[in-house]
Amino acid sequence: MKNLKQLSVFIENRPGALSEACRVLKSANVNILSMSVADTREFGILRLLLNDTAKGSAALKAAGFIARENHVLAVAVPDCAGGLAGVFEKTDELQLSVEYMYAIPSAKTDKAVIIFRFDDQADAADKLAAAGVELLSADDICRG
Repeated sequence: MKNLKQLSVFIENRPGALSEACRVLKSANVNILSMSVADTREFGILRLLLNDTAKGSAALKAAGFIARENHVLAVAVPDCAGGLAGVFEKTDELQLSVEYMYAIPSAKTDKAVIIFRFDDQADAADKLAAAGVELLSADDICRG
């Protein structure tokens, strides 16, 4: 299965919290490949794809952040009108439940890349691959 490791970091919803997390990663010489932030009134969840997830996790935890590694899938999506709709047609047909998703702004592919978290990652990966959806590895999306 082409799983990617993602880091989910719980941060306070206050000025400077995001920049603090980024400074910690910079000090550890960890590159952010993609990020997404979802917030509530008191806290946010910063989701990160990093060039070294274990090193980034250790640095953030040492700085007092709560961080958890989890798996996501990178899906190649035709970069044209209706490309994403086609992927959603497959997820609907396969009855896959999407927990969240976000795009990667630059990747080593000529297609759009969308990161998905499903309620059952292994099942989703198997079903999507069998349905002909192109799943990408970390090597496929990481800049060289």
